[in-house]
Amino acid sequence: MAEQGSGRTLAKRLSCWLGIGALVLVPALLIIWWRSPVLPHTFPTAVEHLDRQIWTAGGPEILPNQYAAFHQKVSDIRQHWRVETNRWWPSWPLEAFTESYQQLMHSGVTLLTTVEKTKISHQNGLKDVLNEEQAQLARLRHLNGLFDLRGKRTTLSRAESFLSQGLTQLAQGQLDPVPRLLSQAQDAMQPVEALLIGQMSRYRNGQKIAQWKRWVEDTVERSRQMGGLAIVVIKASQEFRLYQNGILRQNYPANLGFSGLQDKLYEGDGATPEGIFHIVQKKREGETKFHKAFMLDFPTPLQQRQFLVAKGKGLVPANRGIGGLIEIHGQWPGQRDLTNGCVSLDNAIMNKLFPLVSVNTPVVIVGALDPANSVSQALAPIHHHHLQRQSLDLPSPITLSRLSDK
Repeated sequence: MAEQGSGRTLAKRLSCWLGIGALVLVPALLIIWWRSPVLPHTFPTAVEHLDRQIWTAGGPEILPNQYAAFHQKVSDIRQHWRVETNRWWPSWPLEAFTESYQQLMHSGVTLLTTVEKTKISHQNGLKDVLNEEQAQLARLRHLNGLFDLRGKRTTLSRAESFLSQGLTQLAQGQLDPVPRLLSQAQDAMQPVEALLIGQMSRYRNGQKIAQWKRWVEDTVERSRQMGGLAIVVIKASQEFRLYQNGILRQNYPANLGFSGLQDKLYEGDGATPEGIFHIVQKKREGETKFHKAFMLDFPTPLQQRQFLVAKGKGLVPANRGIGGLIEIHGQWPGQRDLTNGCVSLDNAIMNKLFPLVSVNTPVVIVGALDPANSVSQALAPIHHHHLQRQSLDLPSPITLSRLSDK
């Protein structure tokens, strides 16, 4: 009986000690758990706000891979936080969460800076291209009145409007419509460029320039051998040269038709014909609508043959003839530079020339005598820009506003 009583006493003592230990340990553990850092009850919004900033700035279009990776990390950390906060005892320490969150914020800020810098680079690139196209447009417009741009002025005005709209949109930070406006401007200018390149290319053609030089040299040499005057008109430089006995005596400025740098093809084209001619009539005041005039023997048999060939190729409108009445004349009263394919001189110059120049005086009209002529020089940047346009690395469109929620 004594042994049985002592066993009960030992068991009671053990139970008592366990109870006391539990009373001490559980509060201690509760105090430790309560004092230990825990994950935030709500997910911090800073990284999601940063994600939206990057998206709004155009991250998906500018740096799609980098943005996709960042956005996925934002989703991952948010999902991890959600799982951990639903546990009774989270296994993700606050320190680890804070470190991951701060690293993500740092990478997001770096990505946003890169996106904004890239966007500025795109903007500057678009501005440079727009400015280049405006320079090309100015070059094309400068040739109006020297080459036939009838029917093309409206096209150039449309191109100018597109470029102006593009620059306005760019200044307002709206990059999306700029590439489209730029493309429309380029589409409007390209046929005009092609037309002018075709018309101007003669002025850098070595064979054509050699032919023009032979015409001038032969005519001046005949003037030297036979005595008398010879007239040379150089269209590129718009010069009127007067030779006497093979020696250059005078050099005057001359005006041409509204597309005078072209070679005449048919009546009404405004082009000044090229070739070797002779004066067939001198017209005094009252005999011409201009001040005074020297009529040339245009068309010559050579021009007539060229006209028939061009007409056979469909280059001449069906209702147009070869034309005529090509003169070297003074100004129309009140109109200094008006001429439709002739060569126009100042009235004071015509007064000096009229008593000197006689019927049968040879007149040579050429495009240029030097490959480095003004037309060739004007053509170079037009042609270069036309060829290089397709290789321009235009910035891609960027969406600047995002209205839908993520």
